[in-house]
Amino acid sequence: MNIGPILAGIGQGFIYAITCIFFIWLVKQVDDWRTRDFDDDRHIDDGNLAVGLRRAGLYLGISIALSGALSGTSGGFFLDLIQLVVDGLIITGFLFTSRFINDFVMMGHLNNDLECVKEFTLADGRKITGNTALGVVEASMYIATGFILKGSLAGGGGTFFQSLVSAVLFFILGQIALLAFGFVYELITPFNVRQEIKQNNLAAGIGLGGILIALGIILMGSISGPFTGWGNDLAGFAIYTAYGMVMLLIFRSVLDRILLPTTSLAIEIKEDQNVAALIVVESAIAAVAVIIAFSM
Repeated sequence: MNIGPILAGIGQGFIYAITCIFFIWLVKQVDDWRTRDFDDDRHIDDGNLAVGLRRAGLYLGISIALSGALSGTSGGFFLDLIQLVVDGLIITGFLFTSRFINDFVMMGHLNNDLECVKEFTLADGRKITGNTALGVVEASMYIATGFILKGSLAGGGGTFFQSLVSAVLFFILGQIALLAFGFVYELITPFNVRQEIKQNNLAAGIGLGGILIALGIILMGSISGPFTGWGNDLAGFAIYTAYGMVMLLIFRSVLDRILLPTTSLAIEIKEDQNVAALIVVESAIAAVAVIIAFSM
């Protein structure tokens, strides 16, 4: 066994890891600046779950996306490192754009920042700070976007310019797909999803957030792979997006009947606000999405 290449690989991997940690630090600084009207760290220290969730989603989202930037054909350590830095800056911009889209489109009637430090009174009279349901949805958008970016950055082939345009294009298309699926989910749900989230119904937030993450995983699978031409890649994305949406809705209905045989998701969300049931079902849907993504 040749130890030299192994040690060199470990050293390079360490530098890549430090670079990724830098970007996690960077998005924290940007988000601290963006929410400078209140102290995120203090809210997290005080146990504000909504702020903790949205930060967790941001950190997971950038890490997932950076894993795509780290994959693919190597051009040599220094070129790969430069590419990782460039991709990291692009990813950072995309993630905060995704947050803006979530705030003003997906949850258009709510202000995420204000909701996450708002005081709520629970049914038992206890008071909590932060709309946890909305925090879950924002975190889910970050994570779903991370999967989409991972797919768009992981492919090989094409020039640097083509890779950059591909990342921008599939980010935009991915956001449109997530928003469209969110609205379809609202249309087929027998209660007002946004209203439940506004009232801090955590089960409703998990229901919407979980299915958005599942779609993000499927979109990652549809985008991943070598560049084969704009026509082929866009057609494949459109087909797999439609296929993924239909499959998720079908499997969600099936899992509802299998995993909740004595009740239904609508009842568990609207009436019982059963967080445990939603975690089980949405985790199963994410598992199905992983299988779909890697079978494409």
